[in-house]
Amino acid sequence: MEPFSVTIKEQSYLVTPYAKGYSISFHVTAENSHIIFELDEEDNLRALTSGDPVDAGIISALAEAITKHFA
Repeated sequence: MEPFSVTIKEQSYLVTPYAKGYSISFHVTAENSHIIFELDEEDNLRALTSGDPVDAGIISALAEAITKHFA
């Protein structure tokens, strides 16, 4: 899977998919933050963040954009 870009509120985010066995995670880089989205047991995306805090609305919009990208 190739990396792709998502734009939310005029900010561009690079989304890089990673395969881990039978699971996939999505690494998102923002200015001073790193967000990893992983699928939980019910196939919902769960976000783990590091670096500067990221607005919950941005995390939600990124999860929705990732889901739509692969729908």
